[in-house]
Amino acid sequence: MKAFKIFILSFALIGLASCSDFLEKEPHTLTAETFFNNANELEAFLTGVYSPIMQEHFYGNNYPLYNAGGDDLTFFQRSSAVSSMLCANANSSNTYISTYWRILYEGVSRANILLANVDKNPEIAQSVRDRVRAEALFLRSFYYFNLVQGWGDVPLRLEPTVKVTGLDAARTDKQVIYNQIISDIEAAIPNLLTATDISYTGRATQSAAKGILARIYLFRAGEHFRDNKPAGPEVSGYFAEAKRWALEVKESMLHGLVTPYSRVFMDLAQDKYNSTGVRESIWEAEEAGNRGTVEQAAGRIGNTIGFGSSNDFSSTEGIKELMGLANPGYSYKFAYASLKLYEMYEAEGDTARGDWNIANYEYTFASTAPKQVTGRKYYFGKLRPGTFVPNGYTFTEETATVSNRTKTRCAAKYRREYEVVGPKNKNYTPINFPILRYSDILLMIAEADNELTAVPSDLAYECIDAVRVRAGITPLTGAGLTKEQFRDFIKKERAMEFAFEALRRWDLIRWGDFTVTMRNMQAVVEQDGWSSGLKYAAAYYNASDAYNYFPIPDTEMSVNKLITVNNPGW
Repeated sequence: MKAFKIFILSFALIGLASCSDFLEKEPHTLTAETFFNNANELEAFLTGVYSPIMQEHFYGNNYPLYNAGGDDLTFFQRSSAVSSMLCANANSSNTYISTYWRILYEGVSRANILLANVDKNPEIAQSVRDRVRAEALFLRSFYYFNLVQGWGDVPLRLEPTVKVTGLDAARTDKQVIYNQIISDIEAAIPNLLTATDISYTGRATQSAAKGILARIYLFRAGEHFRDNKPAGPEVSGYFAEAKRWALEVKESMLHGLVTPYSRVFMDLAQDKYNSTGVRESIWEAEEAGNRGTVEQAAGRIGNTIGFGSSNDFSSTEGIKELMGLANPGYSYKFAYASLKLYEMYEAEGDTARGDWNIANYEYTFASTAPKQVTGRKYYFGKLRPGTFVPNGYTFTEETATVSNRTKTRCAAKYRREYEVVGPKNKNYTPINFPILRYSDILLMIAEADNELTAVPSDLAYECIDAVRVRAGITPLTGAGLTKEQFRDFIKKERAMEFAFEALRRWDLIRWGDFTVTMRNMQAVVEQDGWSSGLKYAAAYYNASDAYNYFPIPDTEMSVNKLITVNNPGW
């Protein structure tokens, strides 16, 4: 995505661009009378419907860090409290919340405009119009799911905004919105492209739509928890639908698991798709470039939720080669793994995922000119010869000290050393963000199936074991687990597999575990092994039941007179 401008009312100026073949579009000036006249114009406008996903306010940074990043596996390594959901210190005037709300409704608005005009010119091939309509329906549904997931009841708008008056809209019952979302995605699926039709992952496919539909059903199945209501008879039906749609992705044989686990995230940093031939990454928020004068599509994932580097070599030449690249890139390393996550990996002997997701080394640098990367120093007790290190590369291990016991390691999932775009920008990266991976498909099948059976089925074991075996840990088949025990393994497996992928918070909420899990982390932080300098992290887990929902932003309530009551606790 390159630069873009925002729609004003129904039509205005918009810059349409991107980081892939599909999204490489030039800016256009458009009006109702002059646009939507040919297939190219439909495609150009469709690009604008996709573009909010990649913005810094959504998957480009703010959402996975400040909004959805607030869970028990993460803390924000800052000495002072920051007002965000991440730190359990938000309010209705919070900027991250209001910009997220705005960007989602921008996506809805753009989709509505396109849906209203896709058939303007019947001379455009029907197949093109059907596919563009399908993508717009899916994207509108995706934006609305994020709204419902975050806020519950929200205004449902299905028509373009054409006037500045009469814009007040009451909140719509979330179950009505769920029905609309599901109906629209089901209508869209037959006309979407398949995974074999594209060579990049920024575009919605049938697999992406089915996988997201499974995710929607799983979250809907847990809605009764955050509303403090007993489960109704419809819940089993939601699990059945989640299983159905995820199973369709599995049975398509179009996707698989990349080996090793680290390869998935190396590809995200290098804008590679299907480098191993198995298409684990089903849908990504695509970023590109280095925020140069032309390319403006880079996000900040590797810069804020990334392997830390205290040295900025953005403009330095002649740095010693590291992993085939000249520059490890700069990261503020805001996101750190909690002790709980670290110990999950240790308990399972989960080296492959643990050492990738949580930093197990730091870079070493020359202190005198020429200042450059000189190697890696592995944290005490975490020396893994050959792990992410080329043969013959020299590395060291730190000396044991009392401070080693703090186990404070930054998130290392998004590693800038694998970027191939140069020169590297200190603050912006081309690293894509994974919205849906095939491992999620497998774990959703296992979870939904387990909820529908008295004891775990062969299918449930098959799916969870595929993920565990890829990680190099013991499969569960033959363990004779109860339904409840298997459920606990699913919860743990999702934690280890999807750490720092903006899924954990929503998992905890739909399981009814969010508040108690977060409050329990306060005591964990105080355990031996956390240094006194990190005890401020306890405040980040001080979440109440109010945090099961986001607050309706003040910016919305001040102009929308039909929303008079905020979510409970806000």
